[in-house]
Amino acid sequence: MNALCHRLDAPPITLYEQDELGALTGGALRPGGLGLTRELLRFCDFAPGAVVLDVGCGPGHTLELLATEFGLRPAGLDPSAAMLAKAAQQAPTAALHQGLATAIPCKNKTFAGIVSECVLSLTGDIEASLAEMHRVLRPGGRLILTDIYCRQPQWQPDLPRLQSCLSHAQPLEAITAAVNRAGFALVLLRDRSDLLKQLAGQIIFSFGSLERFWGLFLDADAARRTSCALAAAPLGYYALIAAKEPHHG
Repeated sequence: MNALCHRLDAPPITLYEQDELGALTGGALRPGGLGLTRELLRFCDFAPGAVVLDVGCGPGHTLELLATEFGLRPAGLDPSAAMLAKAAQQAPTAALHQGLATAIPCKNKTFAGIVSECVLSLTGDIEASLAEMHRVLRPGGRLILTDIYCRQPQWQPDLPRLQSCLSHAQPLEAITAAVNRAGFALVLLRDRSDLLKQLAGQIIFSFGSLERFWGLFLDADAARRTSCALAAAPLGYYALIAAKEPHHG
């Protein structure tokens, strides 16, 4: 029996903690990897030495990028102690915090920028998460978000035991409306669904099929159901930049 297979009554699989996905994406654990992150950071053009928070920093590859390529002072937030331990090795200059996006353990108006990549849909409450990001961001600061979105509002995924952004996708209109309600003004919005298709192609090339990939983490029946559900899923991927409006304290 595959050592990575689990009983049906086992806890949900947290996809972003799986090494196999990190190996496919250069450690960045999301469509587009660090290439998309670079594009968005260049657009924001943060001043050297600006303090930027990565919400859902994972193993720290974006933190390293912030420090070494952009000359920024990185801070990372993640609920996983295992991920933070990896981040400490990957980005030793970063200030690391264990916690949730819905209750960021930092003072008001701390950061010049926030990066949150393929994380918002996982937080469980995007309204509360965006409110917290707004609170800790300085007036005029920039928020970078990338994530899965759903093209059909009524889609109900059959993804047994899988905890990932795929399971909680919302329509893009609902996401941008929540960003606006939180006090942000949209600066840039791009559909990058091509990167989602690219990642699916990488998985198939590396493992032979999507079902074999999911079989690394799930029992055979769950892997089959997951791959079938995702093959027909009306999903896209977006990248946006928003600014905290100066009059919103």
